[in-house]
Amino acid sequence: MKKLVLFVVVLSFAAAVSVFAQSVVAEDNFSSIGEWKAAGGVWRAAGSLVQGDTGAPLARINRQLPQSGVYQVEFSIKYAGGGYKDTREATQGKYHAGFGIHIGVDKAAPGVAWGNGQSYLLWVNLDTNVTKDSPHYGLRGQVYQSRTNTDMRLMKDYNVEILPINTALSLVNSVPGQTVPAKIIINTNDGEVRVYDPTLPNYYYYFYLDPKLLKGSWISLRTNKLSAAFSDFRVTRLR
Repeated sequence: MKKLVLFVVVLSFAAAVSVFAQSVVAEDNFSSIGEWKAAGGVWRAAGSLVQGDTGAPLARINRQLPQSGVYQVEFSIKYAGGGYKDTREATQGKYHAGFGIHIGVDKAAPGVAWGNGQSYLLWVNLDTNVTKDSPHYGLRGQVYQSRTNTDMRLMKDYNVEILPINTALSLVNSVPGQTVPAKIIINTNDGEVRVYDPTLPNYYYYFYLDPKLLKGSWISLRTNKLSAAFSDFRVTRLR
């Protein structure tokens, strides 16, 4: 009995230490633009952070945020408009839009730029305007490595189809009005990145990036020809 009690006490202490080790380093409700700095696109804050220019291909907004150890990034995103040229092309299934987040940014580009300092861009992309043999065709999860503000390249090993194109297009009509949660855990010690599936609780996809490039001073949200509303932004230091 004493051993059981001791075991329970040890478990309780371990759980307390784990909770204590976690600390919220950023939490934005977007009642104002706060510490975010726009760098392309038209951004406003009113309970959510909205990028309102559906034609902007390089819309981005930066926030200074030191990244080290193991940390968790959470936010929600809601479609607000764009992604197609006109109604006619939309009925033909011709779409092109994307959104994502730059992590590990050493020096954020202050204005419109293709790259964003030294960083990684975790990107969700829908494109049916390119040929079917293009690495960008369909609904894809992609990782780009940014070397400078002008040099950013798709990492071929991290370019995967999220859903078959017919399935993806059948879901397009259900996107408006739907808020999708995003959760990412980044380990800057060993380079592991976990991206959680928004449709399956506790299910995640993982891959490894250069840990030296995951340590950064800025983080950035980004869209391409898409108006989107970001909310519930929270970064937690796990250890």
